[in-house]
Amino acid sequence: MISLDTVTEAATSTPAQAFGAWALVFGLLIKWRFNEALDHTKNNWGIAQWDSTFYTVGGAFKDFINALPFILNLAPTATVYLGIYLADYMENPYWTFLTFFVGFGAVPIADLLIGEDSYNATEKEETALRNNIWFRLHTVLYVWTYVATVCYMAHYVGNNVELGSVAFWGIGTSLGISSGFGIGCIHEIIHRPTYWEMNHGRLVLLFSNYNHFWVEHLWGHHKRVATEEDPASSALNENFWTFIWKCLYLSFVSACRIEEKFQRGRGRSFWSPHNRILVPYLVSFAIDYAFYHYFGPTALCFHLLQSFITAFLTDNANYIEHYGLRRKRLSDKKDEWGWYCDYERPGWMHAWNTGDRITNWMLFKIERHPDHHVNAGRPYQILRTYKESPTYPTGYAGMFVLSWCPPLWRMVMNPIVEKAKQDYIDQVKSGDYDKIFPKGSNNISSAYKKAGEDFFEKGSSEYGNDSDDAAKQGGGVWAGAGKGKSKQI
Repeated sequence: MISLDTVTEAATSTPAQAFGAWALVFGLLIKWRFNEALDHTKNNWGIAQWDSTFYTVGGAFKDFINALPFILNLAPTATVYLGIYLADYMENPYWTFLTFFVGFGAVPIADLLIGEDSYNATEKEETALRNNIWFRLHTVLYVWTYVATVCYMAHYVGNNVELGSVAFWGIGTSLGISSGFGIGCIHEIIHRPTYWEMNHGRLVLLFSNYNHFWVEHLWGHHKRVATEEDPASSALNENFWTFIWKCLYLSFVSACRIEEKFQRGRGRSFWSPHNRILVPYLVSFAIDYAFYHYFGPTALCFHLLQSFITAFLTDNANYIEHYGLRRKRLSDKKDEWGWYCDYERPGWMHAWNTGDRITNWMLFKIERHPDHHVNAGRPYQILRTYKESPTYPTGYAGMFVLSWCPPLWRMVMNPIVEKAKQDYIDQVKSGDYDKIFPKGSNNISSAYKKAGEDFFEKGSSEYGNDSDDAAKQGGGVWAGAGKGKSKQI
């Protein structure tokens, strides 16, 4: 039986004191930024938040400097290796959990203290940034770093006979978390206009056993975002710990339905060898078997663990990105699966935004999320942030932590949700919506069809005039461009 003295000793131990100190600091900073998030008349605070250093136009060296901060996307992977080193050096296997403590302890505090980058590039700067090849190289570098790390760690875990259970769980968890942070990269490159880039994203999904994600994300989530029909858009007061399992399951169901529609449109069965979900899963199973065959059962278990955590954190991001925000349904029209499908088009008030500098650098600006859903073809380096959009108190790392404690999450987020809804009503009634936010709409964009697959306004394409004519394009899932209503209250 556990004595009171034992409980007291555990509660007053150094780890407990450290967590208590962290929770106090995090809570005070969140309270401060919560009050800022409720005020849409000004941006959240940030050190040098209007500085344009990483946006200005220059020569080849300046191009390199502008993209350099995004090397931070490799920091989570680096902590996996550092944790293993420290575990050996300190003879303490708990160091292998370093990525967790850095990613969800240090990074949220850094985000809160350093604050946001509020700057939006000028038209001239956008052109230079769009043509800067270094931004593409950072995404490709992450892909091959991840693949190499998964293979190396499977070998390391499978061949290390002295590896204990703590180290096994620590390394597997840390690699899964680093891959979870990497979803910012995968999210970016599956939207790129070339199959070369898109297939780099699919390569990561092969090594994380998550091959349906890109199909559902491009043609499911981007079409149904901020509706009850979207398994990846959480409702107000929805508990994260029930949402996550529903999202994991229903996203797979949605992806299979979309793929069946895609194949049927080309005169093929769902079971065709061209299937973009089943065939890649066979490849993933072959990779799983290779790890088992060459490195042993421990390596396979490790690989499946990091794969699961990758999927878990991906849908954790889905939970926070549209929490409580809903588009208005315009009619009772339903699609072939019996889901309502006539909604106002995705706008600047249907996704959560934050300009927090550190996590935006780590996650390829996925946190400037409203611009991404309005203009899915815009590359990450020129995504824009607007203070009038629904705004988090902090970046994704800190919001993940809050989401794990539903009462705290609701305490922080529900007042901001209600404020965002009222702001949208006021913006439309006053006519300010069209004055605040840029015009344009192209909510689905991929290498299969760059523009016009769903809501589309001429001139919204990132790829020139040819792409603006949606009727000339093929390859997507949905029928074609719809003008729709830009806003409806």
